[in-house]
Amino acid sequence: MPATRRGALLGALALSPLARPALAQAAPYPNRPVRILVGAAAGGATDIITRIVTEGMTPDFPRGFAVENRPGAGGNIAAEVVARATPDGYTLLMGDAAQTAINPVLYRRVTFDPARDFAPIGLVAEFPFVIVVNPEVPARTMEEFTAWARAQAEPVLYGSPNAGSQHHLGMEALAQRLGFRVTHVPYRGGAPAVVDLLSGQLKVGSIGLPPLVPHLREGKLRALAVSTAHRSPLAPDVPTLSEAGLPGFALAVWYGLMAPRGTPPEAIRHCEAALAAAQARPEVITRLAEQGLTVRRGGAEALGAFMASEIAFWGQAARASGVTID
Repeated sequence: MPATRRGALLGALALSPLARPALAQAAPYPNRPVRILVGAAAGGATDIITRIVTEGMTPDFPRGFAVENRPGAGGNIAAEVVARATPDGYTLLMGDAAQTAINPVLYRRVTFDPARDFAPIGLVAEFPFVIVVNPEVPARTMEEFTAWARAQAEPVLYGSPNAGSQHHLGMEALAQRLGFRVTHVPYRGGAPAVVDLLSGQLKVGSIGLPPLVPHLREGKLRALAVSTAHRSPLAPDVPTLSEAGLPGFALAVWYGLMAPRGTPPEAIRHCEAALAAAQARPEVITRLAEQGLTVRRGGAEALGAFMASEIAFWGQAARASGVTID
């Protein structure tokens, strides 16, 4: 075959369908399931929020999500996995103030830097934590609880979902303000703490509202106060801490979606848009509200600015507490 005809034939083959795999570009994001790390046990507030929100995001993620529970070390285990993950948009973190603001101060050894290692995607939701007791505790108000706690010969044992969480430091601050002593019992999420509260093994808790809701309704546990500035629609008879004698004392537990730093901007934008769309879906709003959660909107820029302010606030609170964790 003459060289000219052979060259023409090879050129034609290069443009034929047989050659397309060599020319094909990578499929657009997302083209496989995305895993979201949760730093608490299944059934707790973080887990509940993550599953509701990711279900609302599935129209924009046809391959779906895999929620991966990695409890322990105040959420540090999950955060460390995400901080070290390949920044390709396929590993995300449902983060909170503990991982992003408190733990780097509270824990002696933290291998990640929230400001350096995470790319914000968007704010997700918030809810109050609740000062809750087993009915064996003879207190129906914060005033009665304070009197009871002050009368105890030993510090009052209380449980929270994580060492270093807002629930943990919030109760420490509360005890200092009201003049009673406490000893913290850390759990790997709100759900296991609730189990011990129900059994009576634990008498006092500082727990997020979502896993408490059914037990409060059934009278199996007693809520004394919620931490936010406003009462929860799910527990309208439970006063705020401000109403219970601590004017201005209000703290919300918040969650934000994050990715490893260096994640492609197009993946961040896709996640940010999908999250905003999920937060606008009536069924997502309703399901979150049924668990005592309020949607908190704000994209990547808003979450980044908020994280910076929370790092300053909770970092100071953690240092002031004098608590350190190995």
